Amino acid sequence: MDDEAVIEQLTEKQTELIEFLYVDYNGLTRGKVIPLASLKAKLADGIGLTKATLNVSERDTILPVADMTPIGELRLIGDAASAHVLPYMPQVATLMGDIYNLDKTPYASDPRTILKQVVKQLADAGFTVKIAYENEFELFTGDKNHREPAMPRVAFSTESMDFAYPFILKTINQLQQVGIMPNAYYPEGGIGQHELSMLPQDPVTAADNEVIYKRIIKNTAKDFDLYASFAPKPLVDSAGSGAHIHLSLWRGQEDAFFDADAPMQLSKTGQYFVGGVLKHIQGLLALTCPSANSYQRLAPGHWSSAYATYGKDNREAAVRIPSTAWGDPASSMNIELKASDATANPYLAFAGLLAAGLDGIQHQTQPGDYCDVDPATLSEAQRNEMGIHRLPQSLSQAVDAFVTDSLFHDVFGPQLIDAYAKIKREDDQYYSKLALEKIAALHRELY
Repeated sequence: MDDEAVIEQLTEKQTELIEFLYVDYNGLTRGKVIPLASLKAKLADGIGLTKATLNVSERDTILPVADMTPIGELRLIGDAASAHVLPYMPQVATLMGDIYNLDKTPYASDPRTILKQVVKQLADAGFTVKIAYENEFELFTGDKNHREPAMPRVAFSTESMDFAYPFILKTINQLQQVGIMPNAYYPEGGIGQHELSMLPQDPVTAADNEVIYKRIIKNTAKDFDLYASFAPKPLVDSAGSGAHIHLSLWRGQEDAFFDADAPMQLSKTGQYFVGGVLKHIQGLLALTCPSANSYQRLAPGHWSSAYATYGKDNREAAVRIPSTAWGDPASSMNIELKASDATANPYLAFAGLLAAGLDGIQHQTQPGDYCDVDPATLSEAQRNEMGIHRLPQSLSQAVDAFVTDSLFHDVFGPQLIDAYAKIKREDDQYYSKLALEKIAALHRELY
């Protein structure tokens, strides 16, 4: 749909305000709002942003990074194809934006632009991508001064389903209004925890969907006097919430990850992709598990994938190879990155994951022996023999691996690497002085 058609459609729907949005390096969605009458001009000219716009911590601290200061300007160009009327506020439409320099060239440190570049690299290699987040979240009662898990019942129980159905049915209806197709729902393992997954899309659309998905969940929860949190560890003494990433590569109509005769039905292409992910996973976690709270979740024995390994339906491995559908195995093979949560910028997380997998394909990187047990039950000698390593145990460890991985320098460029590392290290230093309960509580309210 072109710009004129979008403007006409929004006018017919009596939309009054238009959001131009972007996601910062903290995974927080920000933007500016204009009246509908200005939309045509702003789609052409963009909305001004300071060059410091992405260079801020969770607490809006601006860090010292070259050419990311309050001096100078960028432009946020709205992507009309991403426009949707907010189902809970029909006078307002939202659209995601790409950041440009004043000379009309794409801004090199813009996450959405970088993801588009990685998708093009995969296309040049002959692949298209289907990808989706699988989000867990927790529902709470009370206010920010005192949160209690809503309906702390048994996982997968019908009692929990009955409690959540009014909220879930309204949520699904609103998601469908913005073109997001749900896949499955169930009460999860943590107290007050739920999961509502989405069907896969191309990477940019899937990342856009993650932004509006979380907004709809949070706003719908308010209608039922609930609070929804996507924090990885909103409570110290409960199961953490992941945002697992499922993806597959395709050559035309063929799932490139499927081979009926291969171990786990995972093709050579799929094995190489997994090999690339595991090769770069120490630094990749700075993108997919990018908060101090993330590392409260990534512990052995908690189904949160504390080890860099892979296996068939192994929910304690960083990369899980799910079983294929009985009725259509050839089109249902995918891989799941379990070491991932919703504090991530979805564009950066997808770009890093896809770039790592493509690097594995290009260099035919073998993933090593698969693991069919909980790695935590193996001795250290056994893990070493199998090439299984512990994932980073803190944000600072992940950031150190990220900045020393040459692949990520090639993908993201020196300015983003510098800004991202400084933001994450500043956050890690701030949270290192706080009690675990305080870290969980702050992230529970922020995400």
